[in-house]
Amino acid sequence: MSRKDLSLAAIFGAPIVLFVLSLVGLIGALLEDGLWDALGAAFLATTVLAIAWALIRRRR
Repeated sequence: MSRKDLSLAAIFGAPIVLFVLSLVGLIGALLEDGLWDALGAAFLATTVLAIAWALIRRRR
């Protein structure tokens, strides 16, 4: 697949999703306690997991 075949959604889709999950996780964990703390940690962990997945996939 060449670069000309990539749409804006293909290029920026994953970073936007990770940004939204991180933002919701941060704001939710700061404003509420209990369940939101756990959800905030889970949402923030998605970014770390995505980076780890990309690094592992790249080394293959």
